[in-house]
Amino acid sequence: MKLCTFPGQGTPISVPTLRSVVSRKPVQCPEALLRYVYAHPSNPGSIAVSSALFYQLFAAPQQQQQLLLLGHSLGELTCFWANGMFGIENLFQIANYRNDLMVECTKRYLQARGISQRFELWALSSPRAKDLPREVEQLLQELQLSSVSIANANSVKQCVVTGLVSELESLRIELHLKFSRLRITELTNPDGIPFHNSAVLRPTQEPLYDYIWKIMKDNRTNLIMQLNHPILCNLDGQLSTVANRALEKFVRCSSNTVQFTKCYDTINDDTDGDLDEAICMGPGIHTKV
Repeated sequence: MKLCTFPGQGTPISVPTLRSVVSRKPVQCPEALLRYVYAHPSNPGSIAVSSALFYQLFAAPQQQQQLLLLGHSLGELTCFWANGMFGIENLFQIANYRNDLMVECTKRYLQARGISQRFELWALSSPRAKDLPREVEQLLQELQLSSVSIANANSVKQCVVTGLVSELESLRIELHLKFSRLRITELTNPDGIPFHNSAVLRPTQEPLYDYIWKIMKDNRTNLIMQLNHPILCNLDGQLSTVANRALEKFVRCSSNTVQFTKCYDTINDDTDGDLDEAICMGPGIHTKV
C-alpha cells in the first residue's frame, strides 16, 4: 500500500519544477488552466491543481496498487478529485470558491462586531512539549481568548493557531512562560483568514457542501457510494471509504481543527504494516514522480 499526501494552501508551488516535469510528461489539463497556474502559483486553485498534476504523473503506473490518500486542509479536496468525483477544472473552481467563502465570512464577522483588526496565523513548535496542541488548547481555555483557536494540530511538537492580532500578542508571553524553547513563526496570510476557526467560518459549511454537491451531480458522481481510494479525514483522523461521509467531513473540517496527529495515529495503528511508501504530491521542489 502506498500513502499519497497532498499539501495545503500555505505550501508554495515551485513553478520551475512543475514546468520541467510537465514538459517531459503529458498531463490532462486545459492549456489555459496550466498557464494560469504558472502565472498565479499562490492561488488556492493553482495549489490544488499542481498537486493533481503530480498525482497524474505518479498514478499512471500505479493503477493496480492500493492507494491511501491524505490531504492537509485544502489538500483533502484533491483526494476527491483523485477518486474521480469531479474534473481538474472543478477542483480549481471549488478550491477558489472555498477561499472566497472564507474571505467573505471573515469580513462579515469583523464588520458585525466593529473590529478593525486582522486575523493572523502563528506556527508554534516546542521540542520538549509532550502534546503541544492539547497543552495549547488547555492554555487557551484558561486565558479565555475568544478569537484564538488551534487551526492545525500537525504533530505533538507543532501546531498552528489563529486569532486577532491583539489576542495573539497577549498569548505570546504566556506561551513563552509555559513552553521551554518555544518557537513562534508568523505565517503569511494575505487575506487575513482565521483558518479552521469555527466561530468565524462555520457559515461556510452549507454553501460549500451545496456547491460541491451540484458539481458532483452535474458530473453524475453524486450517487457514487464507495471511494476507489480511502481518504484519511482531517476532521477526526479516521479512514473513510464512503464518499458522502468523507465529503461531509471535509466540509466540516474547513471550519474545524485539522487533526493531523490523529491521521498519523490511524496510519500507525490501523495499516497493519501494509504501508510501504509515502509520497507527497507537490507542489514543492522535493516531490517524487
